[in-house]
Amino acid sequence: MISKSRALTSKSLLLISVLIALITFAMAPRAYAEHPIFDPSLESNKETLNQQRKLYSQSLQLIARGDWRALRKQRQQLVDYPLYPYLLYTELLGELRYSKRVEITAYLKSYQGTVKAQFLQGKWLDYLARRGHWQSYSDVYGKYAYIPNTSRQCNFHLAQYRLGNKPAALQAGLKLWSQGKSQPKTCDKLFGILISGGHISERLAWWRFNEAMLSRRYQLARYLERFFVSPSYKKRYAIYYQVHRDPRRISQHSNFVDHSEDELNILEHGLKNLARKDPNRALKHWSRYQQTHEFSHRARANVVSEIVKALYDAGNTSAADSYFVDHLKLLNQTLQGSLTEWRIREALRELDWPAVRKWLARLPKENQQESIWRYWTIRSMEGDPASTLNPHIETLTQRLAQERDFYGFLASEKLALEYSLNNTPVPIDEVRINQLAAMPSMQRARELLFHNDSLNANREWYSATQGFTNPDWLAAAVLANQWQWHNKAIASLGRVKYWDDVEIRFPLAYVELINKAAQDTGIPNYMLFALVRQESAFNASATSSAGAMGLIQVMPATAKSTARKYKIPYRNKKQLHTPVTNISIGSKYYMSMLERFDNNRILATAAYNAGPHRVDQWLKKSSGKLPFDIWMTLIPFKETRGYVSSVLMYSTIYSRKLGLETPMLLQHEREVLL
Repeated sequence: MISKSRALTSKSLLLISVLIALITFAMAPRAYAEHPIFDPSLESNKETLNQQRKLYSQSLQLIARGDWRALRKQRQQLVDYPLYPYLLYTELLGELRYSKRVEITAYLKSYQGTVKAQFLQGKWLDYLARRGHWQSYSDVYGKYAYIPNTSRQCNFHLAQYRLGNKPAALQAGLKLWSQGKSQPKTCDKLFGILISGGHISERLAWWRFNEAMLSRRYQLARYLERFFVSPSYKKRYAIYYQVHRDPRRISQHSNFVDHSEDELNILEHGLKNLARKDPNRALKHWSRYQQTHEFSHRARANVVSEIVKALYDAGNTSAADSYFVDHLKLLNQTLQGSLTEWRIREALRELDWPAVRKWLARLPKENQQESIWRYWTIRSMEGDPASTLNPHIETLTQRLAQERDFYGFLASEKLALEYSLNNTPVPIDEVRINQLAAMPSMQRARELLFHNDSLNANREWYSATQGFTNPDWLAAAVLANQWQWHNKAIASLGRVKYWDDVEIRFPLAYVELINKAAQDTGIPNYMLFALVRQESAFNASATSSAGAMGLIQVMPATAKSTARKYKIPYRNKKQLHTPVTNISIGSKYYMSMLERFDNNRILATAAYNAGPHRVDQWLKKSSGKLPFDIWMTLIPFKETRGYVSSVLMYSTIYSRKLGLETPMLLQHEREVLL
């Protein structure tokens, strides 16, 4: 953003932000341009709708120019258009001031519960708080189906305090303050009243400190030191923080003699941290403290699981096995499952088939039914010729081959069977679908998609789907698929775990762009379809928590270097939300991974997700002795393990959808990974 030499008023800043957002939507390339929105209910008034869409686009241009007079005149022609509230909202937001309170209140009443009404109410509350209109703030807060955020909650309780309702305001403020996380700066005024009035007790501060430590919010924990003034709390804080910095300090047994809940929390924290650094020493101290202190079942399970994992990580397999088995009943199913799975992987690393089978048998029953462990049950029998279970191999393989997943497809290949796609379309409930399509929020979402405003379209979809039943979600999936809003269709089926509609879950979208990228790179188009499906579910506007963007989820730094290497026109990261740029850059980067790893899609796909240097490290650790399936199972990152198997499985589904007969894995990919 270009800096200004002079200060701007809050009104000017607000207006500029509105204009920038609208200009962006008006000028951005249409993510859905090759997929025009279709809805049977629109056929009867198509001409009217097209005219309204044209007028709305013109209105956006008027807003971009700041021509409010022309906008007010033109929006009167759009009163019946689903996005009329958006024009009115933008106008009110651009002229936000106290003299407009009648118009703003009328909007909040007329459109209460809608996305834009909630946004306007939030902005209006912020305005009232900045100007100290506390009575008006209190009157507006909580009305019109509005759900306030923490910042506005703090301002409401501050308003109550200013208006004389001090006890209730202070009590509510204490509840907000005592969260184990930092709160918005807006809360500082309310919290300042609590602190200056002496309302923060040491006990309350300690509770918040402990919550902050448990959630690893150490900056907040350090801030809370100022509230401990008595010798006992100062000492308790010092011990906790010292143990956190250096868990070996739990060896100073004289510091842990009062057996309080606080002390037990400190010991648990220290023992878990020490286990990660020195499991044998942690085990020694844990054995002693168990005799002198009464830990909760939860704390014991947490400490034991950390010690077991650390012993495995340190290569002390025998001690870990023994300790794990001795404490099996202490651990819940989740901990049992994760530790046992870890142990199976270690046995696979050593190609110790009897141990693999032994630990597979110790898996919780629910985990045993997962296709990956059914696959390794079969492989463990094959790896041990002496197994008495070998006559059952073919039967087990046939059952696994019925599954539509990576390991089911491997089983199909072993038996020379066609892959089981198990396509069962969603039952069509036309009445329910039409009802959903007629919902005002859905109509707004549809039109926002047409105008390439995916952000607000997503918000309207979220608003519309609150309280949906399973049949509603199935209908929503069909409707979204009709609109070619593929990520919403896929997600809707996921909400009700309906996995068998292959047509909806694996759409052929952006066909021209993907086929061109396939031609330019030599990557099979079904592989690129699989990557897009895995990365974004065909959501061109997707942005991950790590910052990856667009259809194939490209990191801005990767995009910059890849575009430079392959001479792809590229100016800034915003282009990554443009399908043509994203697919061009992402496919070229994946091509570079294939070139680096000898055209092995297992390795290239792992590198695309976790980075090529990590794949180099994993290959070095395996020393070129592991079969492809074991190597995949031993990938340290759970996310990457799932990612690689999903992409390869998806590529097989897309291969079949495109009328091809390519195997999931090529011969050179099935060999030992060197």
